[in-house]
Amino acid sequence: MILVLFIFQEVLFRIIFPIPEISNFNRINYSPLFFSNNTDEPKYLSNSSFIWASDPDKAESLINLNIYGFRGEDFEIEAKEGDKRVVFIGDSFTEGYLAADNETIPVAFQNELNAKGKPYEVLNLGIGGTDFNNYMKLMGAQLPLLKPDHAIIVMHGNDLPPNPFIPDYFEKIPEYKYNSPFVPRAIKVISDYFADKTVPRIWRSEPFIFFESVPAPSNPWSNPEKTDKYANLLRKDIIESMKIGRFNPFAYDEYSMLLQRLPQEFKISEHLGALQNFTEQFGKKVYLVYIPAKNQVSDYYNKYFKEFSSDTSVVSLMGENYQIHAEILRKNCQSLGIPFFDCTELIKEQENTGNHLYWEYDAHFRPKGYMFIGKEIYKWWNEAKNQ
Repeated sequence: MILVLFIFQEVLFRIIFPIPEISNFNRINYSPLFFSNNTDEPKYLSNSSFIWASDPDKAESLINLNIYGFRGEDFEIEAKEGDKRVVFIGDSFTEGYLAADNETIPVAFQNELNAKGKPYEVLNLGIGGTDFNNYMKLMGAQLPLLKPDHAIIVMHGNDLPPNPFIPDYFEKIPEYKYNSPFVPRAIKVISDYFADKTVPRIWRSEPFIFFESVPAPSNPWSNPEKTDKYANLLRKDIIESMKIGRFNPFAYDEYSMLLQRLPQEFKISEHLGALQNFTEQFGKKVYLVYIPAKNQVSDYYNKYFKEFSSDTSVVSLMGENYQIHAEILRKNCQSLGIPFFDCTELIKEQENTGNHLYWEYDAHFRPKGYMFIGKEIYKWWNEAKNQ
């Protein structure tokens, strides 16, 4: 009877409390943002969910995370036998903010593979709020672990110029810690709980808002010295949405940031060269995709920017001097043999016909924008992988 009870509770605990194969691989390790726990050491996000909202657009999305804290279904560390693997790395455009779980770029890419009957598994490793150095940190960690055949890095107009190159990301491969399958699950759960570690459950936790309400460290409107000067420049209801985390609280200066950064030239050959060398060591291939900011492809959005920008002039960002980043990336990728895909002209064509792919206020794509770009990336990649 004791043996039967032990087996019963062990099976029950393993169903209710699944654990990841690797104990130290989680999105938090590669994100500069802490999530809603007010501690210096953020807990891992496992089977969690959060909300990204844009009240001015009357839109919100529920982002469901798997056991490793990434968007999408759980995945095994080793790909299924016979399957090839593609990973997408990037920021919130890759993760798919303001779209449903089945409306992201990686999902559209996977749909195209499925339609062609190709045995590929596509993983969404996008992490909102990250930049190019974070992408490289994640590349350095996931490539030796997940062993994808192809890695597609999606860069957005706000990722550049890049921060200084950090060689450690490719020189020091993390030591992965495997959870033992032989430890009784009840002991594992209890020990992790009392060690104040995340204990994954089969159900997702109550979703939290990505940005906390004022006062909170993650919300810049908690510091009146920084934000009082914007009180008379922004629409009042938008300010209130920022304060409660229902609209990106950093958007008050987003246009000014783009106005300053987009014309800046930069050097990225060291970053890309190290990235290329690292992937070649594992016999893998890396691809780079560039998605422009919405002001780079259409002036349609300028009238909306005026309502929440500190720079009320809002001049057009469609001039050649604001398009140089894609050209810099193209030249560097070409010299290194890295396949590069610039989505600017494709998106401009859609915008010119009145098919607006971005939200009016929020910086992200509408669901149709993600699905359109995901299909276009597939078409390009399907040719580039054989070159």
